[in-house]
Amino acid sequence: MKKNINILSGLVQTSLSLYWLYHIISLYIDYQNPNILFVFRYPNWVIFLNVLLSVINLYFGIKISIGKISIKRSYLTMLILVIIGGLINIFSVA
Repeated sequence: MKKNINILSGLVQTSLSLYWLYHIISLYIDYQNPNILFVFRYPNWVIFLNVLLSVINLYFGIKISIGKISIKRSYLTMLILVIIGGLINIFSVA
């Protein structure tokens, strides 16, 4: 039962980080299109930092599926990474 919970929790964390990665990469691709006008744009360093945070989160999601790290520690790391990413997004355009 414990193994199933680890696999399910790892799958949830991995899918959330893959969605975050997909969203940031599609935003970067949209920024390269000159036909789309944005009200404001994130700088490239913010996008690359968000990609890095998402890949770190993906790594922890895989580690939780394997059982190398606890669920509590992995989700705490995910929460901290999401908060850091949100703060970077907020303060980069302010």
